[in-house]
Parts: sequence; structure tokens; C-alpha cells
Amino acid sequence: MSGPSVQPVLLCACLAAGLLFDPMGFLRMTLVCAFVHESGHVLAYMLCAHKLPGLHFSAGGIGLSGAEQLPRTQELWVLAAGPLANFIMAALLFLQLHRQASYALYFLAAVSLCTGVYNLMPFGVLDGARLLQNLLPVEKQDALRRAQRLLLCLFCAAALGFALLGGMPRGARAAAFLGPGYLLAKEFRQK
Repeated sequence: MSGPSVQPVLLCACLAAGLLFDPMGFLRMTLVCAFVHESGHVLAYMLCAHKLPGLHFSAGGIGLSGAEQLPRTQELWVLAAGPLANFIMAALLFLQLHRQASYALYFLAAVSLCTGVYNLMPFGVLDGARLLQNLLPVEKQDALRRAQRLLLCLFCAAALGFALLGGMPRGARAAAFLGPGYLLAKEFRQK
């Protein structure tokens, strides 16, 4: 018999510490954009399947289960809905900025736009990789996975080089490699 998992406690402790030491509100904005992103997936799934999806939480975000059992076109809509929700949010915020200038709204719009673009990258567990896998024929899936893994390694090397040589503060350097590093760890943990 195994004991309770430590991962949820560590995740909550990291979030609490991050929220306490978040003077610019970057973590709060990121969490809002992640919530909008996942809400897009959930809404699309509910429209396609007429039921709530299964959700599982991890340090990397919220995973949705059940979309892979939908017909191919519906699964594509569910996968695209997360980044689309981020793009719609960014567009609405940029429209609001024409009426009333605000650094906070501008930064939130930029974070939302970056969240959508980041999730469309064709790597690992991101939506872009799953979209590509659904668009390509089955016989090209192995070649796609090898190409994705090679591109992910190159992307992580570039991010690490930028983080080390970019002339940024230490915290910014760590943040520059955090996303690509997570994807790389997740990719090699699956194999």
C-alpha cells in the first residue's frame, strides 16, 4: 500500500510561494491565461461530446482525457480551441487598450498571445504536436515523432544558450529555460 502523493502538496507550495513573491503579477497573469486556455479545450469538448471531459492536474498544467475518442475533426477542434481562446482573449484585450492604455492589460494580452503561440509549437505534449499527429497519415507518424524530438532538443539547446548568454537577470534566465526544459524532461520521461 502506497502513501499519499507528495506532488499536489509541492505544487500548492510552489504556487503559494510564487504568488507571495510575484511583485509584477506575472504568475497571476500566467495562471489566468492558462485557465482561459484550458477552458477553451473544455468548452469545445463539451460542445462536441455533450459531457464534461476527464481532467487530470499536474505540475505542467491540466490534461484533458477523452478527446482522443472523438472523431478526428472534433478532436482537431478540441485541440485548437485552447490556443484559439488565448488569441481571442489577446485580441479583446488589445481592442480594450485602444480605448484605455494600461501596462497591466498590455502585459496580460502579451502573456495570452504567448500562451497560445507556445501551445501551438509542435513539441511533446503541446497542442501543436497533437494537431500535427492528427493531420498526418499514420505511416508518417514515426518520422514525425523523430523530427519533433530532434527539433525539441535543438530548441532546448537554443533556449539554454539564450538563457546563459542573453545578458538577462538570473531570474529571467531561469524562466527562459523553464518551459523548454519541462518539455524536454516530459518527452524523455515518456520513452
